[in-house]
Amino acid sequence: METLRMKAIILSAGKGTRFKSEKPKVLHKLLGKPMIFYVKEAVKWIKPEEVIFVVGHKKEDVIKEINCKSCKFAVQEKQLGTGDAVKSSLEYWKDFDGYLLIINGDTPLIKGQTLKDAVNYLNALINYEGRQINDKNYQNKNIAGLVLTAKLDNPYGYGRIIKGKAGVIDKIVEEKDASPLEKQINEVNSGIYLIYAPFLKEALNKLTSNNKQNEYYLTDVIEILKNEGKYFYSFDVGDFTQILGVNDRWELSKAEKILKTQFLYFWAVNGATIHNPDTVWIDFDVSLDKDVEIYQGVSLRGETEVLEGSVIYENCVIINSKIGKNVKIYPNTVIENSVIQDNAEIGPFARIRNNTVIGENCSIGNFVEVKNSQIGSRTNAKHLTYLGDAEIGKNVNIGAGTITCNYDGVNKHKTIIKDGAFIGSDTMLVAPITIGENAYTGSGSVITKDIPDNALAVERAKLKILENYANRKKEKKEKNESC
Repeated sequence: METLRMKAIILSAGKGTRFKSEKPKVLHKLLGKPMIFYVKEAVKWIKPEEVIFVVGHKKEDVIKEINCKSCKFAVQEKQLGTGDAVKSSLEYWKDFDGYLLIINGDTPLIKGQTLKDAVNYLNALINYEGRQINDKNYQNKNIAGLVLTAKLDNPYGYGRIIKGKAGVIDKIVEEKDASPLEKQINEVNSGIYLIYAPFLKEALNKLTSNNKQNEYYLTDVIEILKNEGKYFYSFDVGDFTQILGVNDRWELSKAEKILKTQFLYFWAVNGATIHNPDTVWIDFDVSLDKDVEIYQGVSLRGETEVLEGSVIYENCVIINSKIGKNVKIYPNTVIENSVIQDNAEIGPFARIRNNTVIGENCSIGNFVEVKNSQIGSRTNAKHLTYLGDAEIGKNVNIGAGTITCNYDGVNKHKTIIKDGAFIGSDTMLVAPITIGENAYTGSGSVITKDIPDNALAVERAKLKILENYANRKKEKKEKNESC
């Protein structure tokens, strides 16, 4: 059985009025990706010879987001219905002797495997429906295509599938045009079609806008071709959530929840423990190794990677970062665009950002912020510290309250702290500055000059003790009050 030749048309021209947004509908995001992304990925499963996007509202933004040099883009100038949208792409398939997958760009839950199964089913129908046992070269020339359908308990809002003999589809009736009897039918149109291109080309010219919407319905093609002896069959997708369209922000939220649950399930069955999954957020591009443990309230965004054995505790946010093996991220920590190497401990209430690298076996503790810095292995900064634009070596101890004073009001400057240094609590390091190997700074010092290796730097006012000060102050106060 030969493989069917396929092209795909993805309808992406809708404005999405019910979103109440200037952004094109298909660019609204689920789990960090625009919904059109998920449709494009699903379509890849059928290996089409060409993918054609029909664009319209803010087409430049849609084309830029799709970012596909090999794809074709057709423009629907006016929103005149799905039939008009498909017709606007005619130049890219008018001479194509194969089948077209037509799918809406706002159905992000459709699975690639479902589309592949539908193509295989259509191929089987063409080669076996009505075939005689000895007819080896048989093909049913009357099969026009396939409509992907689902059965819903509440089919309100969807076009109903009207069938005749042997399961052949007679027509599809939109909700607004359906009779009371037709509205009782629970098999509905998904808006996904496989259609033989030459048949579709002829039928498009026969579409009319004689309906309550005054639009050209692609669904009318089914009845037009049936009247010419060419038939459509249905393919039940099984899981009706796959065909859920996204027409407003609430439907976007519901679709996103379904997609998130699918992703969390995927990571769980592949070896990650996810506590209280309803509260956990994981974007599409996130990657988790086995034996990763995620606690409630965690948000993993962008291209974040968490390696084997790491634990991320409650309410952490990690964005576009790599977390090494056996790392512990304690509660309420935020990590952005950074790398945490193996066996490090971060938090609680820490912030790591702007291309920071935290070395192996480091400890970055509570209320510590590290920005655009390189921290060597086995270095500790356990509390109440700011390290910005710094290069810190191995085995360094950063005392509580330490600040790298990196900004002079105009430019940022670098602080270098070499291996083995000990920075006393409440030290101010005024950059640019270098602290040598095994050097010490005294607590409360403001260091403005480079410190050589093995030296101690202390900069603070000399301690003065005024004995009996409290009694003298009390006597003075009592004297003033008696006057």
